[in-house]
Order: sequence, then C-alpha cells, then structure tokens
Amino acid sequence: MNRPMSEGIEPQTPLPAGDNEGEADGWFGSDRPDRHIAGGESVAVARKKALLRILARREADRANIRPTVADIQAMSEQFRQGFDLTDADTLAKWLAANGLSPEDYATAMRDFAVVRLMEAYFAGEIDDLVHKQVAISTARHRLGKRA
Repeated sequence: MNRPMSEGIEPQTPLPAGDNEGEADGWFGSDRPDRHIAGGESVAVARKKALLRILARREADRANIRPTVADIQAMSEQFRQGFDLTDADTLAKWLAANGLSPEDYATAMRDFAVVRLMEAYFAGEIDDLVHKQVAISTARHRLGKRA
C-alpha cells in the first residue's frame, strides 16, 4: 500500500493570526488539507505549490532548462521587496524565525525562478487551458448559493 509521505506526522496547532514568529510551525500535514497555515493559505494550496516546484524542477531538467544566476537574483530581489525583507538583517531574522536556513531560501528562489522559466516555456499551453481552469473553479461558488 502506498502511504503519503506525511503519514504519521502529528498535526500542530496554528499560530494566532498576525503572529509572525515561527510561521512554518503552523503546517498541519496532508491529513487536514482544509486547515490554514500561519501564512494564510490552506495546507492543500501549500502542498500544490510544493508539487508545482517538484514538477517544474523535473520538467526543467528534462528540457535542459536552467535558471541563470541573474534569474535567481531577480527572483530573490522581487521576493524580498514584495515581503519587506530588503535588508540582510531583516531577512536573516525572518529565516531564523521560520526555521529556514539560507540554503533553504536559496533553493526556494531557484525553484521559483525555474517555475517562472517553465511558465514561459509552456505559455501557449497555459493560455489555451487557463480559461477552462477558471471556469472549473467557479464550481466553488455553488456552495455559497445553497440555502
């Protein structure tokens, strides 16, 4: 029997809203995908983002697509500006508070750059599919219409 990699991980209690210390500690595992992590998204969304990173890496390797140092640096700068982590001390404190090493951060920025490259690589296919994906997503609005 195939078991999910997260089986056996005990769910943790989320941090109160607005508490930025230890945000990564709010992860619950795949057994509670509807729960929200401290960052505000659901575990299900976080897992899909992790899957996107894995699949993007694999497809980039298969297609021999590699981000340049400039691609990764641009991603890092955009991330840091977007989340007010522009000075080194603030970034270091945020990493430490969330259980991330500088290597974890570097891997994420490389992965994000890979995702961006793969998005460009598949732009035509994405454009052809995105309107159908949006239409499928409207099914959740049906839940609000129940009386």
